[in-house]
Amino acid sequence: MRKVGLLILLCLYTFTCAGQNTIGLPQIINYSKTDFKAGTQTWDIRQDSRGMMYFANNEGMLTYDGSHWNVYPLPNKTIVRALAMDSADRVYVGGQDEIGYFSQGKNGVLTYTSLKQLLPKSQNRFADIWRIELFGESVFFQASDRIMEYRNNSIKIYTTTSEWMYLRKAGNKLYAQDKTNGLLQLERNEWKRVITQQPMNNVLISGMLSIGHDSLLIATQTNGLFLLDAQGALYRQDSRPPVNVNLSVCTRINAGELVAATTSEGCLVMDFNGRIVQKISRTEGLQNNNVLSVFLDRDNNLWAGLNNGISFIAYNAAIKYISPSKTNEVSGYSARIYKGQLYIATSDGAYYVPLSGSGDLSFSKGDFTRIASGQHEVWRFDEVNGQLLMGEHIGCFEVNNNSSHPLAYGPGTWLFKPMSSVYPSAQVLAGTYAGLRLLEYDQGRFTDKGMVPGLQESIRFLEIDNNNTIWASHPYRGVYQLHPAPDRKTLSFQLFTDSAGLPSALNNFVFKVKNRVVFGTVKGIYEFDATTGRFVPSAFLKPVFGDMEVRYLNEDAEGNIWFCSGKKIGVVNFHQPSAGKPFTITYIPELDGKILLGFENIYPYNKENIFIGSEKGMIQLNYEKYAGNKQNVHILLGQVRALGKSDSLIFGGYFDRTTKGYRQGEQQVMSLPKGYNSFHFEYSSPAYGQQNNIEYSYQLEGYDSRWSAWSSRPEKDYTNLPEGSYVFKVKAHDNLGHESEVISYRFSVMPAWYKTIWAYIIYGLLFLALLYLLHRWQQRNLALQQRRFDEEQNRLKYIHQLELEKNEKEIIELQNEKLASEIRFKNNALADASLHLVEKEDALVKVKDILASVYKKNGNNPEIKNALLLLGDVEKNNANWEQFASHFDEINNNFLKKLKTRYPVLTNTDLKLCAYLQLKLSSKEIAQLMAISVRGVEIKRYRLRKKLNLPTEQQMTDFFHTI
Repeated sequence: MRKVGLLILLCLYTFTCAGQNTIGLPQIINYSKTDFKAGTQTWDIRQDSRGMMYFANNEGMLTYDGSHWNVYPLPNKTIVRALAMDSADRVYVGGQDEIGYFSQGKNGVLTYTSLKQLLPKSQNRFADIWRIELFGESVFFQASDRIMEYRNNSIKIYTTTSEWMYLRKAGNKLYAQDKTNGLLQLERNEWKRVITQQPMNNVLISGMLSIGHDSLLIATQTNGLFLLDAQGALYRQDSRPPVNVNLSVCTRINAGELVAATTSEGCLVMDFNGRIVQKISRTEGLQNNNVLSVFLDRDNNLWAGLNNGISFIAYNAAIKYISPSKTNEVSGYSARIYKGQLYIATSDGAYYVPLSGSGDLSFSKGDFTRIASGQHEVWRFDEVNGQLLMGEHIGCFEVNNNSSHPLAYGPGTWLFKPMSSVYPSAQVLAGTYAGLRLLEYDQGRFTDKGMVPGLQESIRFLEIDNNNTIWASHPYRGVYQLHPAPDRKTLSFQLFTDSAGLPSALNNFVFKVKNRVVFGTVKGIYEFDATTGRFVPSAFLKPVFGDMEVRYLNEDAEGNIWFCSGKKIGVVNFHQPSAGKPFTITYIPELDGKILLGFENIYPYNKENIFIGSEKGMIQLNYEKYAGNKQNVHILLGQVRALGKSDSLIFGGYFDRTTKGYRQGEQQVMSLPKGYNSFHFEYSSPAYGQQNNIEYSYQLEGYDSRWSAWSSRPEKDYTNLPEGSYVFKVKAHDNLGHESEVISYRFSVMPAWYKTIWAYIIYGLLFLALLYLLHRWQQRNLALQQRRFDEEQNRLKYIHQLELEKNEKEIIELQNEKLASEIRFKNNALADASLHLVEKEDALVKVKDILASVYKKNGNNPEIKNALLLLGDVEKNNANWEQFASHFDEINNNFLKKLKTRYPVLTNTDLKLCAYLQLKLSSKEIAQLMAISVRGVEIKRYRLRKKLNLPTEQQMTDFFHTI
């Protein structure tokens, strides 16, 4: 877990011979092996042009971008003890039996290239590489038994008869220390001795710095500092390190100072004369005092590689931490600078320290001293009438000559407030645990006039407005308007709560800013309207704070308003408009959660020294430096992983370097199968020590419609992305409004195999085949339908024909029926006529018989005889069969002719019988027509059946229908 050692330093331990430490020490952020998940020891540190940090570690090379650690082991898993960075950000590394470099590989992954194969086989075994230096076009690797020069893909070896102890480039020269020959310089591929009189072969060099144009400052591990001039003369500097302190590594930190890593006392900041300026050790917050390496990054902050861990020291930061007690971790309530000394009120009494110089007072050296009489909590220091007053748990005191003198014992005192703006104020009110105390000032002395009766509440917030109205607030009661009597001996008051317009009766605080008495509430700033007797939102400060909860306000000499809202600290700068508003609000996120909640206090002494009460001592902010930080905000895109059936690293964090910066190359654009459609993006800003100030916004083009809200989370996950092309964009900004450039990463998710171009071609072919088959099927179906249609048409035609035939038959039947009816009618008529003729014949026979009888009786009367002859002719005409048969066949379709033709044996009598039967005459009628008896008719019918060969069961009428 990341350990932030913001250490409000327990004490300023110093060496006896080294003087005092500075009163303010920088923030220290500690990283343990559980953070970077590698070995305990860190031997060397470098930084590339992008800001990425590199560490030589027991388990390989580490990288850190401000949020994410990565480990890159060497092929033989050996310890990496040395690093070097060239202008192309190639990182040269060295370990035991291994030399090479890390550079950008495929897909932006940091890839190791070994140079060991360039060595002859007889010389490819060597001990640890302790230092690596770039000089000219060469890279030099220093082991104990050799120095290897890598150039033009070949290696040259410089051997020694003793031991190579040190290698360093200083200025435009390369130096090495040989155990026997001392300090050497490389000239024309040869090592030549630099110092002839004192070769420095008996000391261990720990650092070399070029000073000016021709001088060299040499730091040794145990013998202090030396100055080497252009003539090769060596001079020891004035000061030497303390006894038993080993300066293992040294590096320059500014034009006049260097920092030395020690094996037992942490980091020592020294001037070039060897005098210790500052000490940063375990007491000040390092994880341990055994420092193996130090490095000054591009922001002039320090990194320390420890025997167990890595520490970041915000040496150049605008925020410093002051711990007044060496033996106790105390809370800082307030601070005051008075007569060149800094006084701090704490939970364990009052402390002071003399200040030296001007500007940033955190660089003043000295030890805090506790005011002897301050044995209790001290809440406040206020300067009133040129005197320093101290509010303590047991009363109120005056501080003179660094000692306190009681003004009054009794309830604890929170603060002091002069009752007049005219200097000096004759009367001073003190807010106490139990109301107000009155102090009078006369002839340079304060006199206690006792408690003012009338209000026995804790008054920690007190202000007097321009009408001399006294306002006090209680966080849990409300706001009091106080009315002292003219003689100040009594006090009346009125309590205002939410019924008077305040948002709540709780958490109301009274302050005076911009010459106005205002009230911080849970919903912004309010003021009292005397005309209505109610509290209303401040017309002046409402546009600034809105509905923000405000717990503390204080105005500095520049007119800026410092405030606390919740656990945050910010400042309103009315001299710097922004975003269309006549002010700028700047938050100090580094201090979030570090203030004393409920006891907020900000003392803006000047723009370089803002003192803030803290849970651990006092915090000093150089606001001028903080606000003037013009450092550009950078952002790094780290690893990108595609998540599917397995975790696949698709981008290692290293873009191609171009003239326009680092950009993604075309070969780094990945196209991933559909199974890898979830992604994890890591990004960070290499603003080490300011990660609380950095927020990020991202957008995935092709998926997100807009940029995300700003967030401090340095990573983003996307799951189940549909196929398509995407561009992941991310940017960063800090709390001062500085915004980075947008960094982009392009990639695409391929469609599933069934959505690829080949699949679509296959789909197209299948579709065409389907269309073809559908066409064939349609043709076949059409043919089938045509056949069915034809069949149906034929059927319909057939049915139609049948219907026509049926209709014809029906017509024929109707016609036949009509004909049959006509035939029946004619047959009936013929039958009737026949019967009528028979009847007439019978009548004629009877008449003939009568006439014959009369003729016989009258003797052959000629007239009667003529009548008889006439009757005979008539009888002959009536009995004309041929005429009857002709009429019958005409009516009955030649029935008699057909019958005669088929059955020639039939006689006319038989045909006549058949005709009578066809006419459906009864036997009686037939007997009359044939002039036979009925019995005779039956006999004739019987004989006729025989002639016709009719079976017994067949009716003769049915037979006639077949004729």
